[in-house]
Amino acid sequence: MAKNCLRITHQGENIQLSWQRGQASPRLADVVRLEHPFNKEALTDLRWYLEEYLRFPYGIFPDNAAKIEQKLQTWGEQLFELVFRSSEKAREFFQAATWRSPLMISQF
Repeated sequence: MAKNCLRITHQGENIQLSWQRGQASPRLADVVRLEHPFNKEALTDLRWYLEEYLRFPYGIFPDNAAKIEQKLQTWGEQLFELVFRSSEKAREFFQAATWRSPLMISQF
């Protein structure tokens, strides 16, 4: 079975989405400026959560961690929108990458 590849490439302040079906040449979506949803406070919170709290998720900070965990979904949705809804080609690539034919579903 041919392998397909959906790739997000980060170059400077931009990202580019590409889709490759099997051995075919990769197809490229338009370059999009990476405008992440993280202000300085959000980056500080995310860094604390990933680098400190997850190493030792006990103690006196569960309330702070819970607040950050609630924000993770929103941040993820914003990043998804940026990457996969930035252009018609990006939407097409996402649909191709996640589409399963009835034959493929029956094989699992």
